[in-house]
Amino acid sequence: MKSVNLTETITCPHGCEEFEADRWSLINVTQDPELKDAVLGGELNLFCCPHCHTFFHSETDLIYVDEEACLLVFVFKDTDRKQQKAMLQKMQQDYQVLKDTLFKPLNLDFGPMCVFGLEELKEVVQQEQERTDESQAIAAAAAALGLQVARLEPQWARENNFPLYTAAGADETAKSFAGSARKVLQEGLKSPLLKHFADVMQGEGAPAPKVYYDDTEKTQRSAKNHRSVRR
Repeated sequence: MKSVNLTETITCPHGCEEFEADRWSLINVTQDPELKDAVLGGELNLFCCPHCHTFFHSETDLIYVDEEACLLVFVFKDTDRKQQKAMLQKMQQDYQVLKDTLFKPLNLDFGPMCVFGLEELKEVVQQEQERTDESQAIAAAAAALGLQVARLEPQWARENNFPLYTAAGADETAKSFAGSARKVLQEGLKSPLLKHFADVMQGEGAPAPKVYYDDTEKTQRSAKNHRSVRR
């Protein structure tokens, strides 16, 4: 899915004469990683008035997509914050429409989140980058110990403040994953995300972790389960 850049009439906050400029209304940072850098650098939809030379951001809605991170963010105007309940309803309605149209090629199996203003989007993207960096360190540490690495479902990991990667358990139970995570931590890796994950998985009645499988793995597991049933 391509990013969408539209030519629109831009209004300067100082009341200068309107001017035409290109504005991003949807960005797919998997396809266009430089747009992720623009978000982090505060340069996305940043305009300079040709009359008074003031720099300002466009106060319009935006959709942020990161396919690899399974992250979909609806960015509403900061002034819409007072109508948060109504905007959440609008997000869900728009998401259902887009899921069957524009987003259909993505085969989305994760839901959206919403923020208000580009500054909040920047915070979300920064947090996701920090989670990714820490998760990659966990994966490297697990592999160095000869342990299998499991990728957790990104949305589930994000909602529970877990890492994106962890050492796989000997089986699919929570306690098994907790034991593998602690093996990595005992080797000296300082990871708050992994420690939190291990603590939760060790808890009484903790559900099995949600492991992420790509389309190929899903097909293989489905075939394996089908053969098992036939037997």
